[in-house]
Amino acid sequence: MKKKVIAGMVLLGAVSSGFSKGTVGENVTQFEFANCPQSAAWFNGYVQSFFTNRIDIGPTIFPREYLAISDCWLNDAQREGESIQKFTRDHLLADQVGKKGYVASQQHGASSHDLGWPFPHWVQVPLENGFRGVTAGWHFYDNKLGWEICYDPAREFAPEHFGEAATERWSSRGVESRGINQKKNAWELKALGETAVLTSPEDVTLDPFNCPYIQIRWEADCAGGYLEWMREGDKDWSPERRTAFSADWLEGPGRSESTGMFHSIIPLFDQPQWAGKITRIRFVFQGLEKGQALMIRSVFTHWDTRHLVNNAIYIKAAFEYFRWSGDQDFLETMMPRLRTAMRFMMEEGHGRELNHIRCTWHGHDGRPGYTVTPDGTKTFHVGHGKGGNYWDLLPFGWDDMYTTTHYYASLLAMAELEEVAPGGMDPAFLRKHAADVKVTANQKFWNETAGRFVGSIDADGVPHDYGFTFVNLEAVHYGIATEEHAEQILEWVSGERIVEGDTSTGADIYAYHLAPRATTKRNVEWYAHAWTGPETLPFGGQVQDGGAVLGFSFYDIMSRIKVCGADDAWKRLMAIRTWDEEVQAYGGYRKYYGDGKGGTTLQGGGTAGGVGIDFEFTESSMLSAVVPLGFMGLRPDGQMLHIEPNLPEDCPQMTVRNLLYCGVPMDVTVSPDAVKIIVHKAPAKPLSVVFNGEEFELAGVGMFER
Repeated sequence: MKKKVIAGMVLLGAVSSGFSKGTVGENVTQFEFANCPQSAAWFNGYVQSFFTNRIDIGPTIFPREYLAISDCWLNDAQREGESIQKFTRDHLLADQVGKKGYVASQQHGASSHDLGWPFPHWVQVPLENGFRGVTAGWHFYDNKLGWEICYDPAREFAPEHFGEAATERWSSRGVESRGINQKKNAWELKALGETAVLTSPEDVTLDPFNCPYIQIRWEADCAGGYLEWMREGDKDWSPERRTAFSADWLEGPGRSESTGMFHSIIPLFDQPQWAGKITRIRFVFQGLEKGQALMIRSVFTHWDTRHLVNNAIYIKAAFEYFRWSGDQDFLETMMPRLRTAMRFMMEEGHGRELNHIRCTWHGHDGRPGYTVTPDGTKTFHVGHGKGGNYWDLLPFGWDDMYTTTHYYASLLAMAELEEVAPGGMDPAFLRKHAADVKVTANQKFWNETAGRFVGSIDADGVPHDYGFTFVNLEAVHYGIATEEHAEQILEWVSGERIVEGDTSTGADIYAYHLAPRATTKRNVEWYAHAWTGPETLPFGGQVQDGGAVLGFSFYDIMSRIKVCGADDAWKRLMAIRTWDEEVQAYGGYRKYYGDGKGGTTLQGGGTAGGVGIDFEFTESSMLSAVVPLGFMGLRPDGQMLHIEPNLPEDCPQMTVRNLLYCGVPMDVTVSPDAVKIIVHKAPAKPLSVVFNGEEFELAGVGMFER
């Protein structure tokens, strides 16, 4: 059996990002730790190294909050020749928010949903005959673009769906074929003065469930037309089996600006007649004048790969930028977009109705993409269990704790923004709704036996719990976990409490030192259908099954500060320092893991692996924020800067020099009972600071103490 299944996050860095680097100047933000100068030197090196070596992941939405957390307080730090604050601001203003409020994923281009995750592709069907009889696609060109990661293996598997061979299998009326236009990378046709019709090959059938959308990428001087289809048993075409499409130019890398074509995404899942077995489809183009050219680049079916969590990420990232910048012009422009995004999540995600997120989009049912039988064979459920977030191999969906946590946090962020820029949503309502969400989440998603949150509950009511440390630590950090549940989570993650049935327990949860394992229970059965062989990798050999991601130590350390105290959190940070210094002394991350020193492999830049540190794992920069936000307790809310230190006994005083707050560089020194702020540039208006409950103002250049 010949299968072509390409899956997963492993491909992201190779195709979605550039290698432009950040730069820092002589006034870059730096830290000083009393009694711990060597620790400060390491930490400053970490901050600058990950900022300056971080790849540019482009407009991709999933790291937007991660990077806002790590960057918005940095002074004299630049990206592409502008301050990192302006770079962040410009990206947030340019992010795609649809009319109804959906925030696009903005990943690299692909032959999949342009507004969603770039895989799976139509060819990624792991059945006996591959995609045949299930999905289909035709690519009328020979020269692929860099982001078309499935082009080569798909063409090898199904050559009749590519290039000139694909054009010969479609029938046409009202147009004359001119063959492949090598400059346009498309099938060129000339209109003959009558209605132009293109009809798919007779021997290609489609399964409607697995073809909820059909996309056509085309160019012509006309407004569009309509798609029709025939089912098994139909004798002729019918207006009852017809839906219109328009000439849609989609902005963004990998979309219309790179193909030069309209990208018309045609939803079919809500068409009553889109059922049974589809035997033919045809496109009817309206308004083409005689002699005009019609270019067809590709036609393909695709699943719904959108991520509802994008909206929460976008809102929180905007809040993160604003609370550090105080940029009122930005807020004035953004608030209508943020309100639309918030309402979309409330309604489309059923947040307002259920007090938790339920994603009911086609295929987002939380069910696994296959069932594993006792003898190890798999029964595939293609089209079920579409991914819903960064953890893209896992079918988070339906009743989703991960997205519920971020929804909760976005409600609180939105309440803060509405306090500053009122006129849209009532802050009191948002906070009350968030409180209701917290109650529901701690009841619905809590696994009493394991003492932790499950990842999601599928449409059959089955909860899925593989010891998701990221789900649980983010729940603690964002505050949706109750105090009692937060304590149980940290007891488990720290290894003090053993969960029966887990693969990794005790100290082994930190076997890779840089962060806790992402999951603590072996998972060989709960995946999207395109990740077909999880059992071929050892536990810990893949990031999403027992592996670890450096950047998510941010949530670990912040949660430890909140629940276990600063001493415990400092000990964890120093363990990361010990690991990092060992790795650097050996020759760096790639050499260390490449030579087998780390106990697993390193993922990134197109390779799979058990730990994520560099390349597409830009969230490694987020660890930089544990000192200012966590130990120093700096918490701007958009109106004032709150300072509540959480200092470890080993380091009773911390200083950050050239912290950037509201456009003003300042030095801040905190100890448990005192704060000193040296302002280097006069603020446009006095800045309010609250230290341990006492409010004072920073007015002008100088030193301010409490």
